[in-house]
Amino acid sequence: MSKVPSEIRGVLLPLQTGQLLLPNATVTEVVGYTPPESRNEDAPAWLLGTFSWRQQGVPLVSFETIAGSAIEPPEHRARIAICNTLNGNPDRPYIGILLKAIPHLVRVTRDTVAPIEQDEDAGSMVVEEVMISGQKAWIPDLDALDMALGDVLE
Repeated sequence: MSKVPSEIRGVLLPLQTGQLLLPNATVTEVVGYTPPESRNEDAPAWLLGTFSWRQQGVPLVSFETIAGSAIEPPEHRARIAICNTLNGNPDRPYIGILLKAIPHLVRVTRDTVAPIEQDEDAGSMVVEEVMISGQKAWIPDLDALDMALGDVLE
């Protein structure tokens, strides 16, 4: 019988209008913002384009736009969180998420995180909205995001 850990290391990814909560192991690296290559005209607004990271093209997404908010131009502190895709697709092993600033680590325990009723519909790519140490955060559905990218990029 496997034992469920009592604590998970998490990371809060600051967006322009909110933040995402992910397990720390999901985020491979955080890099400074570089403008993406232009995107296909038919691509959804949340797909900002692709950028080069470690000699491979990584799609850059705006989670604000996925959740229905308008995106503002990135500021000088903007970053990109490079996240592992969860399905093991060798053609697209990473997704970049545009951030407002540097993320920070959090301890996720039963005492520090609690689900809350969503204030508004954050879209199909949000699993749940939670309070973590007194802050609201979305838990994204990276599988749904990866599937949506597959529909757009292939």
